[in-house]
Amino acid sequence: MTQRALLIGINTDSDIEKSRDSLEELKMLSETAGAENVFSVLKNIKKIDPAYYLSKGMLEDIKDKTVSENADIVIIDASLSPAQERNLSEYFDLNVIDRTRLILDIFAVNARTAESRYQVELAMMNYILPRLKGAGIMLSRTGAGIGTRGPGETKLETDRRKIRLKITHIKEKLKLSEKTRTLHRSKRSRHGFLTAAIVGYTNSGKTTLMKSLTGKGEKGENKLFATLGTKTASIYDDAKKKKVLISDTVGFIQNLPLFLVDSFKATLEETVHADLLLHVIDPLQNSVIDKSGEVIKILDEIGVKDKTILTVINKTDLIGEEQADFLKNKFETVTGGSVIAVSAKTGKNIDLLKEKIFDLLNMEQYNGK
Repeated sequence: MTQRALLIGINTDSDIEKSRDSLEELKMLSETAGAENVFSVLKNIKKIDPAYYLSKGMLEDIKDKTVSENADIVIIDASLSPAQERNLSEYFDLNVIDRTRLILDIFAVNARTAESRYQVELAMMNYILPRLKGAGIMLSRTGAGIGTRGPGETKLETDRRKIRLKITHIKEKLKLSEKTRTLHRSKRSRHGFLTAAIVGYTNSGKTTLMKSLTGKGEKGENKLFATLGTKTASIYDDAKKKKVLISDTVGFIQNLPLFLVDSFKATLEETVHADLLLHVIDPLQNSVIDKSGEVIKILDEIGVKDKTILTVINKTDLIGEEQADFLKNKFETVTGGSVIAVSAKTGKNIDLLKEKIFDLLNMEQYNGK
């Protein structure tokens, strides 16, 4: 049954446009999770209440709205403490989740491979552990629906001791996966294969670009976090007799907690060890420069500094030539690196992109990187 979601955006500083953009993103996340957004509002907060996050007056207004809109769940665009989440759930007499829990819920549904399921489960365990009250989960309402799902539609574990044991078990499984990846990378290196990793904000068209470049991979979906695992395929330069392995990776999003990034280290290893990064930009996204900055910030956090990055402005079939040229010049100024504008959907400039990939990787080899 579709849940009726009431969304609360938060503005704690003067950057109202960024807060509005974040709320719009929350709406997309909620819809991706399968909810029906029945009401949304942006609240200006000068001081965060340590017990409820929101002021008493705001709580009363929202409570009235949950009743009039017949809401099933309240989603708040913030990172709530375990106590705040518990207090809000009790006050509204509804399930209340924050942005992080919503993202985890989407991850749970989209985790298709064994490795991605382990990674999602590890992230969930790390999130749930401090939220346990006594022997059970802090949520006053448990059952089916958003905020209660585990990876692969499994039931969430709620016992502290079992969770800690499970965390240890999952970490061991992921270490084995990491060891296998390391062996594969060593084998590629011995054979002289160069590698490129596709990175970018979620829903920027990375998977479609992967398919357009290599002819392999799944059809891209217009939803957030459709790709959680890593998929690898190759492109070949007949003239140079060279092959490059291309990897598609999990998308990033603003305000992504570091513990969640850490949980996906196994998948992100392909990014860390790649010879070249293809940073895919969606020109239709609001605050596109800020969103590209979020991607760079996360890349820095996982230890990807001083790596050659080729910025790829995608979806040019949906914007005019003038806008594409403007963005190309803008990103050349911002990044100080190479930028190319393409359409993964129509194939426009994909051959030029392949040439650029080989040229940059040849430079990397020449410079001994």
